[in-house]
Amino acid sequence: METQEELTLAQLKSAETEAVQLPWSQNCYLCGEGNPLGLQLKFKRDGDKVYTEYSVDNRREGYHGLVHGGIVAALLDESMGWAVALSIGRMCMSAEVTIRYLKPLPVDTKIVVSAKPGRWSRRLGHAEAEVRGVDGTLYARASGKFLPLSLEQTLQVDSMLIYPDGAESIFSELRDELHGKDEDD
Repeated sequence: METQEELTLAQLKSAETEAVQLPWSQNCYLCGEGNPLGLQLKFKRDGDKVYTEYSVDNRREGYHGLVHGGIVAALLDESMGWAVALSIGRMCMSAEVTIRYLKPLPVDTKIVVSAKPGRWSRRLGHAEAEVRGVDGTLYARASGKFLPLSLEQTLQVDSMLIYPDGAESIFSELRDELHGKDEDD
């Protein structure tokens, strides 16, 4: 079994034909197509892994020539949140994110942010993520704990998501479950 550190761009690319683009919301800072100040990322799912590619420009700069650590944190948080949400079938919110910055990330570096879900403890889902350059350089890694939203909250978020053409809601089973519950009452 591969570890998160061994997940390379080549491995992600080799499975690209199987990868599925995830939905996005209009105004999200990370994925919102309608947010002119945002990153407008496209996250993909490949099995239990979530990833996105991005080249961070100098508008996201902290110190001269380096990407702001808050941008790196947001990328790691979002990818882990999706990984947990897809593994449990519910949208989640961050409860705790721990980041280890390993190297300064220069602006205009093409990166891959990847995440995978981990174990469950009590009511929290765990995940791990990393930011690597396409050359394999590891810039940051993170672990996080995520609290699942209720069925109703998940479906409310899902109703605001924009899906790629022809894609079915990733939460359609929850919607069916809720409607089945309503009919039983």
